[in-house]
Amino acid sequence: MSAGTAPEGPHAGIGGLCEDIRGALAAWAPRLLGVHVHRPPSGPVEVARLVGAVADAAEVTVLPHDGDTARGELREAAARAFAAADERPGTDVRAELAGVRAGCRRAAVALGLSVPVCV
Repeated sequence: MSAGTAPEGPHAGIGGLCEDIRGALAAWAPRLLGVHVHRPPSGPVEVARLVGAVADAAEVTVLPHDGDTARGELREAAARAFAAADERPGTDVRAELAGVRAGCRRAAVALGLSVPVCV
Protein backbone atom coordinates (compact mmCIF):
# COMPACT_ATOMS: atom_id res chain seq x y z
CA MET A 1 0.00 0.00 0.00
CA SER A 2 1.38 3.41 -0.84
CA ALA A 3 1.36 6.25 1.68
CA GLY A 4 -1.48 7.97 -0.19
CA THR A 5 -3.83 5.01 -0.34
CA ALA A 6 -6.70 4.84 2.12
CA PRO A 7 -6.43 1.67 4.22
CA GLU A 8 -9.02 -1.05 4.41
CA GLY A 9 -10.30 -2.37 7.71
CA PRO A 10 -12.10 -1.11 10.81
CA HIS A 11 -10.41 2.34 10.76
CA ALA A 12 -10.70 2.82 7.01
CA GLY A 13 -13.52 5.34 7.21
CA ILE A 14 -13.33 9.10 7.27
CA GLY A 15 -13.14 9.19 11.07
CA GLY A 16 -10.18 6.81 11.07
CA LEU A 17 -8.34 8.91 8.50
CA CYS A 18 -9.03 12.07 10.51
CA GLU A 19 -7.60 10.41 13.61
CA ASP A 20 -4.54 9.18 11.65
CA ILE A 21 -3.84 12.75 10.51
CA ARG A 22 -4.30 14.17 14.00
CA GLY A 23 -2.04 11.50 15.49
CA ALA A 24 0.67 12.07 12.90
CA LEU A 25 0.70 15.81 13.52
CA ALA A 26 0.50 15.40 17.30
CA ALA A 27 3.78 13.48 17.16
CA TRP A 28 5.79 16.50 16.00
CA ALA A 29 3.81 19.72 15.41
CA PRO A 30 3.69 20.80 19.08
CA ARG A 31 7.44 20.40 19.50
CA LEU A 32 8.58 21.96 16.22
CA LEU A 33 5.84 24.49 15.51
CA GLY A 34 4.07 25.18 18.79
CA VAL A 35 0.75 24.00 17.34
CA HIS A 36 -1.02 21.95 19.98
CA VAL A 37 -3.19 19.03 18.96
CA HIS A 38 -5.52 18.28 21.86
CA ARG A 39 -8.56 16.26 20.87
CA PRO A 40 -9.53 14.04 17.97
CA PRO A 41 -11.10 15.98 15.11
CA SER A 42 -14.78 15.29 14.59
CA GLY A 43 -14.48 15.32 10.81
CA PRO A 44 -12.89 16.83 7.71
CA VAL A 45 -13.70 20.43 8.69
CA GLU A 46 -11.69 20.20 11.91
CA VAL A 47 -8.88 18.36 10.10
CA ALA A 48 -8.78 21.19 7.56
CA ARG A 49 -8.50 23.76 10.36
CA LEU A 50 -5.75 21.75 12.08
CA VAL A 51 -3.67 21.14 8.95
CA GLY A 52 -4.16 24.77 7.93
CA ALA A 53 -2.89 25.95 11.32
CA VAL A 54 0.14 23.67 11.04
CA ALA A 55 0.89 24.90 7.49
CA ASP A 56 0.54 28.53 8.63
CA ALA A 57 2.89 27.95 11.57
CA ALA A 58 5.43 26.28 9.27
CA GLU A 59 5.49 29.40 7.09
CA VAL A 60 6.80 31.56 9.95
CA THR A 61 9.08 29.01 11.65
CA VAL A 62 12.69 28.15 10.92
CA LEU A 63 12.52 24.44 10.21
CA PRO A 64 15.30 21.83 10.32
CA HIS A 65 16.55 19.81 7.36
CA ASP A 66 14.49 20.42 4.21
CA GLY A 67 12.06 22.99 5.59
CA ASP A 68 11.05 24.26 2.15
CA THR A 69 9.89 20.81 1.08
CA ALA A 70 8.04 20.37 4.38
CA ARG A 71 6.29 23.72 3.91
CA GLY A 72 5.25 22.76 0.38
CA GLU A 73 3.91 19.39 1.54
CA LEU A 74 1.95 21.05 4.35
CA ARG A 75 0.49 23.69 2.00
CA GLU A 76 -0.65 20.95 -0.37
CA ALA A 77 -2.02 18.87 2.51
CA ALA A 78 -3.96 21.90 3.76
CA ALA A 79 -5.43 22.49 0.29
CA ARG A 80 -6.52 18.86 0.08
CA ALA A 81 -7.97 19.01 3.60
CA PHE A 82 -10.06 22.04 2.69
CA ALA A 83 -11.20 20.27 -0.50
CA ALA A 84 -12.31 17.31 1.63
CA ALA A 85 -14.10 19.65 4.05
CA ASP A 86 -16.01 21.35 1.21
CA GLU A 87 -17.47 17.99 0.10
CA ARG A 88 -18.29 19.33 -3.34
CA PRO A 89 -20.02 16.94 -5.73
CA GLY A 90 -17.46 14.65 -7.29
CA THR A 91 -14.98 15.03 -4.42
CA ASP A 92 -13.77 11.74 -2.99
CA VAL A 93 -13.40 12.75 0.67
CA ARG A 94 -11.54 9.56 1.63
CA ALA A 95 -9.04 10.01 -1.21
CA GLU A 96 -8.45 13.65 -0.28
CA LEU A 97 -7.92 12.73 3.39
CA ALA A 98 -5.55 9.93 2.39
CA GLY A 99 -3.61 12.53 0.41
CA VAL A 100 -3.56 14.81 3.45
CA ARG A 101 -2.20 11.97 5.58
CA ALA A 102 0.50 11.23 3.00
CA GLY A 103 1.46 14.90 2.74
CA CYS A 104 1.81 15.20 6.51
CA ARG A 105 4.01 12.10 6.52
CA ARG A 106 6.18 13.48 3.70
CA ALA A 107 6.52 16.77 5.59
CA ALA A 108 7.70 14.88 8.68
CA VAL A 109 10.28 12.98 6.62
CA ALA A 110 11.51 16.26 5.07
CA LEU A 111 12.01 17.55 8.61
CA GLY A 112 14.22 14.56 9.39
CA LEU A 113 11.70 12.80 11.61
CA SER A 114 11.15 9.06 11.77
CA VAL A 115 7.82 7.97 10.35
CA PRO A 116 6.46 4.47 10.98
CA VAL A 117 5.86 2.41 7.87
CA CYS A 118 2.26 1.23 7.45
CA VAL A 119 1.95 -2.20 5.89
